[in-house]
Amino acid sequence: MITTLLKIEWRKVAKNRIFWIMLLLSFASLIAALLGLQEIIEQTNSNLKDTQFGDLPLLPTNIFIFPHVWHNIAFIARFLKIFLAVVMIILVTNEYTYNTLRQNLITGLSKGNLVVAKGIDAILLAATSTVILFVFGLVMGFISSDELLLKDVFRKIDYIGAYFIMLVGFLSFAMMIAFIVRKAAISIMVLLVYSYILELVLAFKYEEIFGNYLPLRNFNLLIEAPNIPAFQTMGISISSYTIPTVNLVLSVVYIAVFWGVSYLVLKKRDL
Repeated sequence: MITTLLKIEWRKVAKNRIFWIMLLLSFASLIAALLGLQEIIEQTNSNLKDTQFGDLPLLPTNIFIFPHVWHNIAFIARFLKIFLAVVMIILVTNEYTYNTLRQNLITGLSKGNLVVAKGIDAILLAATSTVILFVFGLVMGFISSDELLLKDVFRKIDYIGAYFIMLVGFLSFAMMIAFIVRKAAISIMVLLVYSYILELVLAFKYEEIFGNYLPLRNFNLLIEAPNIPAFQTMGISISSYTIPTVNLVLSVVYIAVFWGVSYLVLKKRDL
């Protein structure tokens, strides 16, 4: 059945120019941001030398040195997940736009199959982005690390795994919104408002009670900020160099909930 679903999904996107353009822009923005940030850091460090903070190492000299590269690039990539979420929303809302959901039901697929198919899309998008991030980190790590010890190459690689779980969770959340709303533009707006306004306010206001366990906040806590002086100075919550087990387990639970809600929405809705 999984093979059949993959073939069906491939036929839907193979000639979809908007999908491929958005996908390429998502991955290009990821690489550009990673490379661009390094240049910004170098320029900032250069400017700091001429100030009273000249002797204060606020920023790392090179974010691509092993083993820190894995944590650094995963943390940066965390902020760019919205682009892939837009791709995910397009994949779901196109089903309503072109009536392919109804066609798939007529040809024998169940509503559960349809949700699983989109869940597979979310996993594949996250896996592709994770592989790109891994290859980028590996290449840049070997280029940037002068004193290279083999044990350091993969010492913090678990952050790449955390990035994958975080991304699957966020894309599953975007999928659920798209199934509920059905319109691409409105779904994207709802996602943006919830992600960057509503949940941020709730997480800040109720941090001590349940703020850190809200879905998107929980995903982000899988990859907290690297432990560098700049973040400490700004009072940003920094990583303890371990991925919180509670947030990891809760992430899996949230993913299951998002898939379940998507199924219930399809089950009760007349297509």
